[in-house]
Amino acid sequence: MLGVSHALSGAALGLAVVGFVPELLGAHPDAGTVLTFTAVCAGAALLPDLDHPSSTATRRFSVASWLASRVVRPLSRLVYNLTRGRRDTGRGSHRGLTHTVVGAVLLGLAVNLASARFGAPVLIGTLFVCLALAIKGLDALVPGPPSLVIAAGLTYAVEQFVPGGTAGTAGWLGAAVALGMVVHSVGDAVTETGAPLLWPLPIRQRHWYPVGSPRPLRFRTGGKVEAWVVAPALTLAVFLLAAFVVPGVAPVLLQVRAVVEGLIVGG
Repeated sequence: MLGVSHALSGAALGLAVVGFVPELLGAHPDAGTVLTFTAVCAGAALLPDLDHPSSTATRRFSVASWLASRVVRPLSRLVYNLTRGRRDTGRGSHRGLTHTVVGAVLLGLAVNLASARFGAPVLIGTLFVCLALAIKGLDALVPGPPSLVIAAGLTYAVEQFVPGGTAGTAGWLGAAVALGMVVHSVGDAVTETGAPLLWPLPIRQRHWYPVGSPRPLRFRTGGKVEAWVVAPALTLAVFLLAAFVVPGVAPVLLQVRAVVEGLIVGG
């Protein structure tokens, strides 16, 4: 899928998880935490494409992200070659390790371990990177100022105004990153190529089996189905979920509805 679809799917999943899971556990996150978790998921949903030389993730941070891609691609290829099955025929440099559930979980754990060891620099850096990617991914919908500037401002806002600041993200930051990466791979799995989500499980003598939906339901990346069905559906899902799970949004929407209905009746 395109970057905008990945970002939207990450936002939708982030809203669903942070909106409903804490409620089941008796917790009630504030609006700042809900939106921050959602933004991290949306941005992390672009991270797997660091294994593609021209992706948004690879180009977003100039030399830094280019260097990251130069590490990710050979590493993915190495892991692919070491674990390939008898019928695996790809190269493993794209839609490889970063497009697996195992890879997503490992990166999420690495974020949590690094934040526990080094603290604020890791938390702030991860938050900034994910926010910048999320904004850039959604830029196709609402073009605006440079995403890096906005991401820096939002990172500062989280530090200053969200309860606990960036330190308050330590408990869930890695989980948000992992969820975003997984939903990216699920999105790629429903395109024509599929994604090796279940590596290293052997499927039909392949450890990198491209999991996907039934072939008649798959669509081409950037094609009409994605542009006119998938992206609009994800956008609607994000707005509906935000209305239901972000504290304070539903009452505002009800007030707006009442005002609109009053204007219609009065007119």
